[in-house]
Amino acid sequence: MKEKRIKELKQELKYLVDTEIKKEIEENIMKLEDSTINIKDLAREIYLKRGLDITKFKIGVIDGLINIIGEMVNLFKNRDKDIKKKMVLEIIYIAIILVLIKIPFDLVRDIGYEYIELLSTNILYYNLWNLAFLLIYTITIICTFIVFIRNFNNKYKDTKVI
Repeated sequence: MKEKRIKELKQELKYLVDTEIKKEIEENIMKLEDSTINIKDLAREIYLKRGLDITKFKIGVIDGLINIIGEMVNLFKNRDKDIKKKMVLEIIYIAIILVLIKIPFDLVRDIGYEYIELLSTNILYYNLWNLAFLLIYTITIICTFIVFIRNFNNKYKDTKVI
């Protein structure tokens, strides 16, 4: 029973280094023997003792993106007109950059079509080639969007509020 609880605590303390995990297990061995103590609460207590906010580590990509967009909306609400104009222009700039990123992908995809046509007439190769570039483009756009929005939020976070 004790070994099982130690293993559970190790899993919960996954954001710590192995030496720190061992140290925390040694310090909390008495608490681990008590079956009434919740392992997740104990791990949260250990993280708080170390000054770590693990809620930031557990955010997924979609949740993180939603949080970033929510922060952006809050930034926009309480700014004066000049800053709002700059923010709108920068959002348009971001949209234009994201659209322009598509051009090199289309060029390389079309060049690939020419080589595939020379090698084979099978439509499956065309579809696989197109799917590969579509996935690469989608991943690139999402990553670029996240970087631009984070920079946008950081840039306007400290501007004056009305």
